[in-house]
Amino acid sequence: MPARLSLAFLLAGLILSATACAGGSTSSQPAGSTPAPTPVPATTLAYTDPSGAGWRLLKDPSSTTTRVVLNLVGPAGQMTRGVGFNLKAPPGVKFDVFDGGLPVHDTGVYQLLSAVGDVNEPVALVAGVKPGNLLSVGIYQKDRTHAAKDSGTTLCQIALLLDPAAPASKGTTLSLSVPKAKVIPEDIGATTDESWLLDRKMQMAGVTVAVGTLTAN
Repeated sequence: MPARLSLAFLLAGLILSATACAGGSTSSQPAGSTPAPTPVPATTLAYTDPSGAGWRLLKDPSSTTTRVVLNLVGPAGQMTRGVGFNLKAPPGVKFDVFDGGLPVHDTGVYQLLSAVGDVNEPVALVAGVKPGNLLSVGIYQKDRTHAAKDSGTTLCQIALLLDPAAPASKGTTLSLSVPKAKVIPEDIGATTDESWLLDRKMQMAGVTVAVGTLTAN
């Protein structure tokens, strides 16, 4: 076969091969296989409490199948003056707000006003959702003359909803985590302490908060 014809046949073969690869098949499914099922959007949420008796997020009885309310509870007998934590949630779920517009609810355990009790004084309660679906919460007693509180009760609450903007599929486990949490300990120094001692005592202590399992159904 002349060299010129051989080259033409080679080029034609390459073009046919490329065409077959690009559009020769109209289905990505192998012959005889079953198509993958279409994901079904979840309509409810379920939460299973973590085990243990340390710092943890527990499901509140007021929770429903569409709104999960979680209680921040500490170890019974551990006296604290406040707590701050970050809660990371995945796509598919969002943080709901309570009365007042904040994504956290004060249960009244910590005394958030000074001993003077000015009704116009801002309370020591802050919360907001940061980029990446990260909730940041802080609740503190601002006046050291108030006694520390037993942490073994519901200190504050947060609430979770399904996010219609990023629907989760039915049967999906939505992983929650607390990457950072700190508490204000009972002994933060007295007003009569020397400055060097106050500097030593006025430190927040890191804690680990256990989180249960959140499932979209």
